[in-house]
Amino acid sequence: MRRRLASVPALGLALVSLLTAPAGASPAGRGWTSFEVVAGSRILAAASKDSSPTGDLLTVVIEGDGNAHDRKGRPSADPTPADPLGFRIAQAWPQGPVAWLGRPCQYVKDAACTPSDWTTGRYSEAAVAASSLAIDDLKRRSGAARLRLVGWSGGGTMAALVAARRTDVAVLVTLAAPLDLAAWAQWHGASPLTGSLDPADVTLPPGVVQLHVLGRFDQVVPPALSEASARRLGGKVLVWSEKHTCCWAKRTDRLLALSQPAQ
Repeated sequence: MRRRLASVPALGLALVSLLTAPAGASPAGRGWTSFEVVAGSRILAAASKDSSPTGDLLTVVIEGDGNAHDRKGRPSADPTPADPLGFRIAQAWPQGPVAWLGRPCQYVKDAACTPSDWTTGRYSEAAVAASSLAIDDLKRRSGAARLRLVGWSGGGTMAALVAARRTDVAVLVTLAAPLDLAAWAQWHGASPLTGSLDPADVTLPPGVVQLHVLGRFDQVVPPALSEASARRLGGKVLVWSEKHTCCWAKRTDRLLALSQPAQ
């Protein structure tokens, strides 16, 4: 495999900026309310649309990895993203009840946080379990019976891992997501994400409508690294003329049209 980066401890996906928002800062914008969800022993940031309609299907958009490492490959002090693209996708989602879920240690002050939460263990069993518990809370708040999980970049990786352990996920949408972590780390010349689960090793329950979209010009998650795993997971695999960080929030109408649940 071609390698593009010098070896680093573990590459941070979709590092939009080396600047971070201060821990506890709200990602919510106009018309949204942010709050914290207690998920077992962890605390996760979340937000929901103030005027979100009721409905059977709740769309939960899971945030990307954020600021995992600095330019020298060292773990950052705070993984909170300066530009939460996952939240912007949630804001732009055009229909139905919608919620946003942050990743462990983003936007919150959690004494249990350690650098492994946003580096080698960012997709650990504990992280996936906490995300699933937080989604339980969001689902209860909305009154919905089923879920559409949407995730950009590392949020798509997390969405696939969560979907694999639930029976109420009707739709899974991943955007520019590394769905084969071993191949992704090897291509970048990065150390394996030891302690993390890999979507390449999981199977989704039957009946989940899946849409996996990759960016033709994505140099963080090139399509070739995820296509095989996406096809094995099932559903539709598309390659659009996008870069890693652009322009997913402008494609939500099309994403919605392509990710309707089975009746």
